[in-house]
Amino acid sequence: MLRTLIISFLLGSLAMPAMAQKCDSNKAATAPMSRFKDSGNGTITDTQTKYVWLRCALGMHWNGTTCEGKTLTYDWNSANNVIDELNAKKLGGHSNWRLPTQAELQGIVEQQCFKPAINLKAFPFTPESGFWTATVSPGFNPRAMIVHFIHGQEYVANKSQAWRVRPIADE
Repeated sequence: MLRTLIISFLLGSLAMPAMAQKCDSNKAATAPMSRFKDSGNGTITDTQTKYVWLRCALGMHWNGTTCEGKTLTYDWNSANNVIDELNAKKLGGHSNWRLPTQAELQGIVEQQCFKPAINLKAFPFTPESGFWTATVSPGFNPRAMIVHFIHGQEYVANKSQAWRVRPIADE
């Protein structure tokens, strides 16, 4: 009993408290809310690029004011398959959903913020995690690029790894 209490205390003390998003107002905003137009159906349009984004990462749903639920992770092939399902459903009135390219996903990174590096008004509850892109990385193993929203950096990932998905569509 005492041993269980000690182990529970030690494990509990190792848990770090969740850190809130930090933004540096001395830096220029790279993805300000003024750049986005809310469609009211869980999608948001980037008026600069004319791309339409799902406001919530896959697994979550838009309740009319914010994202609810839990994000899901997918290997790269499964991510593409689930996007095919979104197209069949014509989610948000679109049937041209796809994985964004590395450059497109980088385009919504908010360089002014980290943990996560995204505009949380436009994309609520975005996890501090990597998101798949359609950009394939050459090499022996099948790899693709991810953008990690803890700080907005890009990484090469094995396509069998599980990462999150934020689909994009052309307007």
